[in-house]
Amino acid sequence: MTRATMRVMTTPPSSEPSIASSAEAAAGPVDVEPAPAKRRRSVTRERLLDAASRVFAQRGIEGATVEEICDRAGFTRGAFYSNFAHKNELVVALLDREEAALFERLGGVVESALGYPNPIEALSQLLFEIAPFGVDNHLLRSELSLLAVRDPELAASYLASQRTFRERFGPFLENGLAAAGLRLTVPAGDAIDTLEAVFEASMRASIVAGRGPNPADTLARRMLPVLLAAISRPAP
Repeated sequence: MTRATMRVMTTPPSSEPSIASSAEAAAGPVDVEPAPAKRRRSVTRERLLDAASRVFAQRGIEGATVEEICDRAGFTRGAFYSNFAHKNELVVALLDREEAALFERLGGVVESALGYPNPIEALSQLLFEIAPFGVDNHLLRSELSLLAVRDPELAASYLASQRTFRERFGPFLENGLAAAGLRLTVPAGDAIDTLEAVFEASMRASIVAGRGPNPADTLARRMLPVLLAAISRPAP
């Protein structure tokens, strides 16, 4: 063996990181989960949320158990805890999904409503188009609001969701009226709270009476146009 060969073999490896390893470290952790696995996880999560929505509506959020939700979804507890740390985290995820669904419905009817010849009628119709009708949905939203009263941690998420909706819906309400030469006579937030209260009370009374969540003749259908007319006036 030559001295040159000996020098090559006995030279200690460099302690300096390679350029490639330095770049990988700088880039941070890489998400290497395969696309099919991501899709399966997404499907599992949505099925758990769907099942939880139904179980919560029937048994209440506090009365529902993780086992019931898993049974309804057709999964094990392991699948649940792979997606949610605990039941309250799932509740917050449901809030987020409800909010996203409302925004999607809102965006789909804004342009058609603004071009409607009768602005009061258009805005009234808009509220019915974006409203999440259905007995289970109404029960779920009622449960979420009641739980938020008792759970300060959930209350923060619930209030944040409510604020976000008002921030998104308020400008549409004002712009829709402005396009027809009208303006609100009260703050947009107060207007939305009032309209929402009438909507919820009307739906609850209709469901309790056994007429379903959205019959043709309800307090909301009679009063929303009246309320919108009462809280607006011709713009100067």
